[in-house]
Amino acid sequence: MSKKKKNNKRKKVEFSKILIIQESALIWVITLAYLLLAFICVFKDYTGSLPWLSVIPGVAWTAYGASQAFYYNKAKAENTKNGVKYETVLAELTNNNNNKEEIDIDYGI
Repeated sequence: MSKKKKNNKRKKVEFSKILIIQESALIWVITLAYLLLAFICVFKDYTGSLPWLSVIPGVAWTAYGASQAFYYNKAKAENTKNGVKYETVLAELTNNNNNKEEIDIDYGI
């Protein structure tokens, strides 16, 4: 029974945060895989050109940088005075409803 109460109190992770975490893991998998491929090519005395080994991780890191910039911009907008965050609005609405009920009770409406 205490486990259910514990799970209910756990804050839900935002979808954008989940995407950033998954993208971070994916970018490192891509980078390490291409480093391994480069090592294998050098170890096996591959004499051709290897630009594809440098381009794909570079493009992936560029896309990752762009998504990080948009994520931080979103976070900045949410945490400012005029930014809107769901939990904040919900708390304000709850407080307003409680105040309205108190007024309704006071005036007998």
